[in-house]
Amino acid sequence: MEVLVSGKLVLLLIVTWLGALAVADIQCGRLEERLLYTVLEKTEPSENPWIGILWADKGNSYENTACSVVIINEQHVLTTATCVKRFKTRSGDTTAVAMLGVWDETNSPEEELACNEKDFCVPGPVMYKVVDIKVHPQSDRDTGDNDLAILRLERPIEWTHWIQPICLQGSSEPETLTNRNLHYSGFNHGDVYKGKGLAMTVSSPKCKQLTSSSVFFPENQLCGYPVKRTKFYPGSALMDIEVQAEKPHSFYLVALLVRNVDAGGATTQVFQNVRNARSWILENSK
Repeated sequence: MEVLVSGKLVLLLIVTWLGALAVADIQCGRLEERLLYTVLEKTEPSENPWIGILWADKGNSYENTACSVVIINEQHVLTTATCVKRFKTRSGDTTAVAMLGVWDETNSPEEELACNEKDFCVPGPVMYKVVDIKVHPQSDRDTGDNDLAILRLERPIEWTHWIQPICLQGSSEPETLTNRNLHYSGFNHGDVYKGKGLAMTVSSPKCKQLTSSSVFFPENQLCGYPVKRTKFYPGSALMDIEVQAEKPHSFYLVALLVRNVDAGGATTQVFQNVRNARSWILENSK
């Protein structure tokens, strides 16, 4: 028992050291190329460190809303407008809370170290109260278009190796997102761990067919056809890769997952394109 405790103390020193290194070297959209070429759905703990979970403060406890959030800067995260409908107060004590630095959603923020059954440990998650909720002004309840919300946190985020932002745009982006094989990441209904996957984006007519939609698809949304049928939480990030000097350099955000649709023996992911909303996001996340 003493060895185990000693081991965890050593791990605590290591994770503290890594956190200190991260503060000195923050890069949005940080990636490791070796992690791009895998069929695993579970991320490594420090992979995609901009992904968090939206919780509701119930006074004596927290309730998981089953929505992901995405860190965009030191005091703001993104999620969907649908995910924040339950929060009636939009400023001050909103009762919305962002859990950041989380890999296993069953871990508690009171845990200094979160360890699995094999004594593999990472820092416990950190809770940040949300003090302002801004929903996209053109959010359409009828069509579901512009399903975006910016959440302002009560205090600036303390950057660590496990908590870092995603880039909001690339230096050179394709004109269209159709027929692109893109990465996505968030939490899901199939596991407690932060997950990831690949999805091929499709045209609007194909999207309408895949979702059995009776109306034409919302202008600013797109569909992804995932490799696996695991249902990820709304708010999960769809990401493209910035390439520099012929090497993958960083992830940047292109869309947020808004819903999963099962039809015709397949699961289709419906995403809200954030590229047309970037000016609104930047203006309201200062």
